[in-house]
Amino acid sequence: MGVIANQARFNSLTEALAGHAVESCLPYPGMTAIPAGYSRHAQRDAMRRDIDWDEACPAYALAAITVGSYRLPDDDQAMEILWDELGGASSRLWPEMRPLVREGWRWLEQQV
Repeated sequence: MGVIANQARFNSLTEALAGHAVESCLPYPGMTAIPAGYSRHAQRDAMRRDIDWDEACPAYALAAITVGSYRLPDDDQAMEILWDELGGASSRLWPEMRPLVREGWRWLEQQV
């Protein structure tokens, strides 16, 4: 087994193995690339908002698959439908998750 020379890649792999990676909340495995550091950012944001990771993770995954394709408040109804379909095991309603998706979009758009 070789040595991992890329620290960002190593961090991404360890997050995924720990089960606290946004990748684990995607509706379909591998459906979008998750930038290095996004899971860490999402975890910190969820903790700051005092929302359990299992409830919050699907919102950050939804942000990752919709970034650049939707805008709020214009697409609020469409995003609510997507949340209802893709919200995974989260029991939270769309109005509670909207700010997490917005924050996910903000972070992801800054990475481009």
